[in-house]
Amino acid sequence: MKRKLPPMKALIAFESVVRLGSVTKAADELFVTHSAISKQLATLEEWFGQPLFEKNRKVMQPTADGLVLASAADQAWDLIADAIDGLRVNEDKTILKVLVPSTFAMRWLIPRVWSFSEEYQRIELQLRQTDSLETWLDIPFDVAIRSNPIVPSHLKTTPFMSDELILAISPRASLRRRLESPMDLLSCRVLRATTRQGELEAWLRGAGLSNTPPKTTAFAHFYLALEAALAGEGPLVCPRETLGDLLAKGELVELWPHIRVSGPTYAAVYDATSHHAQSAGIFIDWLSKARSSGHFTRERSTAD
Repeated sequence: MKRKLPPMKALIAFESVVRLGSVTKAADELFVTHSAISKQLATLEEWFGQPLFEKNRKVMQPTADGLVLASAADQAWDLIADAIDGLRVNEDKTILKVLVPSTFAMRWLIPRVWSFSEEYQRIELQLRQTDSLETWLDIPFDVAIRSNPIVPSHLKTTPFMSDELILAISPRASLRRRLESPMDLLSCRVLRATTRQGELEAWLRGAGLSNTPPKTTAFAHFYLALEAALAGEGPLVCPRETLGDLLAKGELVELWPHIRVSGPTYAAVYDATSHHAQSAGIFIDWLSKARSSGHFTRERSTAD
């Protein structure tokens, strides 16, 4: 017999709102407008003949019946996803959604990730770059690369790289400013990113300049400060490993290599119970190998 089910679009919208706790976030996830989500919720409540959320719609708290329905829908999506994966296991690639901080993606991961795609051709990586101000736990992912992460207990965290903080500058700026000792920083401006709180201060402590800090020019994001440093606007406290390619190519030079302090530790975060956990584990193992081997980058040929 044909089952009497509610409209699927309305059920999808409802489950997304309950899971994300927000109509706006559900609209972003489903690539529709806020109004479209609201209309689907109204359709579903009309179909059931009862409200599925509490009266205060600002917090979008589901009723007891709403929670039961959302849980059932979530389990149904998982069953469908598992069935599709099982049917396509011998013919389709596994798509792995990876969240990566913008600078780490551009300067470390992307120049190396070709080797992963070459070795594991049946795992397709979809990289999503994130800024420090984004709430990354609200974005769907299979693997999230984060620095010094604090994560919910149901997620597994695997550290794969610890970085050091150095002070770096472009070669032409170095020649122009004639910085012979850390005290010479007092005569120029040091670049900094407001999203990297404490990194400049940590390096200054290592250089003995805690009591006499230099003047600074602040940028909203690290990648903006980095571009300013590459353009010759001044020195910048940088993660040495992350920017290793720029240092190796001479686009940045390290000032006073004897002054290095502990920097961020990068870790891969994933759900070990997810149906993509095996592919996530393969990618995370590769991250550790890529970091330790140090030979994963390659220069483009003149024919590229």
